[in-house]
Amino acid sequence: MKLALIATLLAALGTAAAAQDTRTWVDDAGISVEVPTHPQRIVSMHDSSLTTPLIELGVIPVGSFSRTDSNGQPFMRGTGTLSGVTFENSGITPIGGQDADLEAIAALAPDLIVMSPFTTTPREKLEVIAPTVLVADNMRGELATFEDLAALTGTEDKLAILKERYANQIAQLRDTLDGRALSASILLVYDGEIQAWHTYGVLGKVLRDAGFTFPDILNSIEGDDRVRFSGERLQDFDADLMFLTYLSGTGGKAEVEANLDTIMPGYCTFLHACQNEQIVYLPREEAVARSYTAAGMMAAAIGAIISSKTITPAP
Repeated sequence: MKLALIATLLAALGTAAAAQDTRTWVDDAGISVEVPTHPQRIVSMHDSSLTTPLIELGVIPVGSFSRTDSNGQPFMRGTGTLSGVTFENSGITPIGGQDADLEAIAALAPDLIVMSPFTTTPREKLEVIAPTVLVADNMRGELATFEDLAALTGTEDKLAILKERYANQIAQLRDTLDGRALSASILLVYDGEIQAWHTYGVLGKVLRDAGFTFPDILNSIEGDDRVRFSGERLQDFDADLMFLTYLSGTGGKAEVEANLDTIMPGYCTFLHACQNEQIVYLPREEAVARSYTAAGMMAAAIGAIISSKTITPAP
């Protein structure tokens, strides 16, 4: 019965797709795909890296990658706080997480499916339903997702406005710095180890664009690689300001501090940033989101920190 239903849906999709104007798109996997010139029914295969940017560009997908909260209800990470858009108020249909519901996707009659490097559902199964493209922001840097999504959806004008706003926010943050040379570092402490990236989410992009310097241990990381370090390397991450993130709804700052103490007991004794109360804790959903809104939030938070207290430089 399910196979028959999917077959019927796919037949209908094929008829609808044939009526649309198309163009050739070469995606980040190097695959040429015939995509609609003006897609109307997009399914997003990742929430924070695809759905959030689409929403900021003014495009509401018909279906999105979903997660499950403690009550068993589906949600999209970050969209509620960054845009106010949720499954409940938008008409977006949850299509499952790592194991996407192919029947649910087909029932939405999409004319375009956008997948990310995080997508584990086999591409060939998605391609049976609708034209499928890979948008891999981690190949080009933070916020690069927007370039492809704007080009795919014809929202380049909206993207230009988002870029202009971001440029103004960075200029404002630079004015707040007022020529001070401050260093910063960002790390994730998880599962008894340190995890780090060259540029950690929009938080890292904002800091680097504003002119903060970073420790050698971070600058030496290539591309978008995630590198793991033992707790003994914690002191190498010391800086004027240290940023650590937490997931909302978990233990927050207290949990992060406990994790730090696990990998290096008495860590505050060894860290300049800790001794001078210059460790900053931020929600991970916003710190790593592919979002111009989140970037603005990070710029405002950093500006508030450096303007409201005297930062003691590391020796």
